[in-house]
Amino acid sequence: MKRMLKGFVFVAVLLTLISTGPTVQAQIPELVIGIGVDADTLNPQEQTTSLFINLCDLLYDTLFYTTPEGKQEPKLATKVDVSKDGLTYTLHLRKGVKFSDGTPFDAKVMKLTVDRALDPKMRVPQRYLINMIKESKVVDEYTIELVLNYPYTPFMPSLSLFVLSPISPAALQKYGDDVRQNPVGAGPYKLKEWVKGDRIVFTRNETYYGQKPTVEKLTFKIVPETATREAMLRAGQIDICYKPSPANVAALKADPNITVAMPLDSRTIFMGLNYQKGVTKNKLVRQAFNYAVDKNAIVKKILFDTAVKMEGPSSPILFGYHKMEKQWDYNPEKAKQLLKEANFDFNQTVSMRTPQGRYLFDTQVSEYVQSCLQAIGVKTELRTYDWPTYVAGLLKPIDQSELEVFLLGWGPMIMDADAALYGQFHTSVNPPKGLGAAFYSNPEFDKAIQATRVEQDPKKRLELFKKAGEMVWEDCPWIWLHVEKFLVAYRSNLKGMVVTPTEEFFPTYVTKK
Repeated sequence: MKRMLKGFVFVAVLLTLISTGPTVQAQIPELVIGIGVDADTLNPQEQTTSLFINLCDLLYDTLFYTTPEGKQEPKLATKVDVSKDGLTYTLHLRKGVKFSDGTPFDAKVMKLTVDRALDPKMRVPQRYLINMIKESKVVDEYTIELVLNYPYTPFMPSLSLFVLSPISPAALQKYGDDVRQNPVGAGPYKLKEWVKGDRIVFTRNETYYGQKPTVEKLTFKIVPETATREAMLRAGQIDICYKPSPANVAALKADPNITVAMPLDSRTIFMGLNYQKGVTKNKLVRQAFNYAVDKNAIVKKILFDTAVKMEGPSSPILFGYHKMEKQWDYNPEKAKQLLKEANFDFNQTVSMRTPQGRYLFDTQVSEYVQSCLQAIGVKTELRTYDWPTYVAGLLKPIDQSELEVFLLGWGPMIMDADAALYGQFHTSVNPPKGLGAAFYSNPEFDKAIQATRVEQDPKKRLELFKKAGEMVWEDCPWIWLHVEKFLVAYRSNLKGMVVTPTEEFFPTYVTKK
């Protein structure tokens, strides 16, 4: 964390060019990875989901790469110079890079990428990560300037993110919006096949500028049931199991043929409560729902300690996290009292929805929350959706939204609470512009969280994060549930797997023991 903090407060940064290493022969013909849901899009700018951000990072590559330890390494950009006022970032791009279709990468292509990502006509759900960019300027063939509206403290980590990953301009011209199904990037892999509902297959990009992957082919097999994924892992039918069942982690760890990685995640899991319409528009109702749910029971009895209870509005691994003094401890009697004060109509039915296979025991957690609400007299109806359909429902504007109470997770890709709090609660991220599906809107919160973006002093930023966090924690646009651990199980003969606390894994240079 200290290393990352230094990166936030620098005046100028110079990252030296690292060697890409020698070309290597593929040592593994294929790795099969069991995942729970299919992708809705493989356009990096359209991403809403960390799993598919992960896939995009393999296809497209990013300007920089942030290691699990927080160190930034050059990728498509080799170094960056920052003006003294923190408003101009000059990016020096890597020469000789080509997209997998042979199209050259240069400053004009990078400017096209930035301009597309900022274009209000384009759907960019996580634009908040770069919405401080005022304009981009081509300096020369391999140099581009990014001019900011204000000095944004965690901008360097944002340069490591998918939202600025370039797509081949030839592919954009050829496919238009359908590029989301026909991705062409400059990363270590390229798309070979996408059979909806069954598999997504990548093959090694032989023209990749960097060290060639040791794995020739990656097959992402879509297996919604966690028990089935685990059985396939044990039988050797898949090599990597994405998010196995929490109930079986101990047994998987005891198996000498399997390795389990489970770092504490940046991801929080919550039940969103529509802040602007429906029964949850009432603050007392939202607070009552928080008192109604036993979060400790979820962590212990459902998730088997593969998560920790939320005690603040973001993950404790993020810079800017604060444990809140007030806690929404399990108190069903207090919940009933608040509903009575709110004149809650117990004859109405509250709509709940959940995905299946996206998060750890997501459906089971939703069913438990439903039982807790029913225990205080609230009638509910819970519906389950596949992930692409679920995401489509989250992105509808308030006048079209049918959301009342809904399970969701939020996993910031940078280790800063700005991504957690601004990314979910600033008014500007309400759908369809962003992913703040609870439709939270509080002018005082907006003012406080915006101040954290401009403030350069780390201690003052922490104070501002605490102020903003206390506001949203009290307003309860979520039922504050838990912070996940990122579970990835894989065959123990695989060496060199990289697993990050921002919920990504990279089998790119895996070898077999």
